[in-house]
Amino acid sequence: MKTLDRYVVREMAGPFLVGVVGFILVLAVDLLFTMADLIINKGVPLTAVLQLMLYKLPSLLILTFPVSTLFGTAMALGRLSKDNELTALLTSGVSLLRIAVPILCVGLLVSLASLATNEKLVPYANQVSSNIIRQIIYKQPLPEVKENVFFKDARNRYYYAKRVDLKQRRMEGVMVYELTDEKFPQVILAQTALFTGRLWDLQQGVIHKYDAKGYLKYEADFASMRLNVHDDILDFADQKGITDMDRRELTQQIKVMEKGGQNAAALLTELYMRFSVPLTCFVFALVGIPFSLSSPRQGQTWGVIMTIVFMFTFYVFASIGRSLGRGGVVEPIVAAFGPPGTFMVIGFIMLGYLGRNK
Repeated sequence: MKTLDRYVVREMAGPFLVGVVGFILVLAVDLLFTMADLIINKGVPLTAVLQLMLYKLPSLLILTFPVSTLFGTAMALGRLSKDNELTALLTSGVSLLRIAVPILCVGLLVSLASLATNEKLVPYANQVSSNIIRQIIYKQPLPEVKENVFFKDARNRYYYAKRVDLKQRRMEGVMVYELTDEKFPQVILAQTALFTGRLWDLQQGVIHKYDAKGYLKYEADFASMRLNVHDDILDFADQKGITDMDRRELTQQIKVMEKGGQNAAALLTELYMRFSVPLTCFVFALVGIPFSLSSPRQGQTWGVIMTIVFMFTFYVFASIGRSLGRGGVVEPIVAAFGPPGTFMVIGFIMLGYLGRNK
């Protein structure tokens, strides 16, 4: 790294770390109040509370990384502008685009770290924290009714049930996706099913078979059909939720649901968000550069104001987009990448304009 790069990165590193710690504390305030009540009034062990706080940390980091990147960018450039160091660099022949390089590199590195955290740590940590809340803190057994149960058995069959009532041993919205010697699988759909161990009694359903080109070649209705399942569905009663799955598990479930004619918009949106949320770190670094230079004499005060306003604006659009994508109103990929993509374009345009006029 050249001297200029090291200098800019050092200026950015301090505010970035302060931002990570500070924003985590802000996000954890409500959780801390709840934890204090559990310890004092409900006698929950301190070790359980500390465990929960630890496993909540990865998901909080994903939320704080983008904002902290923006905060670090704004504070670093604000300080350089206030002390006229930025003006000195520009008058000595160093372009604004050259000054932006280390900031964008930091944003890219934080995005990669966020992506790795979101893929490797967050799903596992979310699952463990949910178990702690349910079983240790609130001392609740596994719920008797499960939604969107999905699993695969050892015989290459995939099973999906929209609703499973463990107490009555009854399922609704059942789909069985079975790989055969044919090019396309056989699909069995049933409105309801009763299960006893590994024996399922499918009711009011239909069987679909497809030819080599994917066209429907056979369809048969049935009032009742018994199916021997290799694994007991009770073994999957505590299956992972959407936020507990990693990218591979989400992709697998999406493929099965789509081939069975199920709406996978919510899962697709969640999958694309696994990439768009980490990308936000780079976007915030990019957009933070021109915004931080809009009022250089304001220095760090302007940096703080800009961080709050921009953060609020972006997350409003991101929340709306996510809801529209999960509801199927817009394409999931547009819902996930629309807000960061739009702000990235705006950032490049503003940076290019300032680069030509500085």
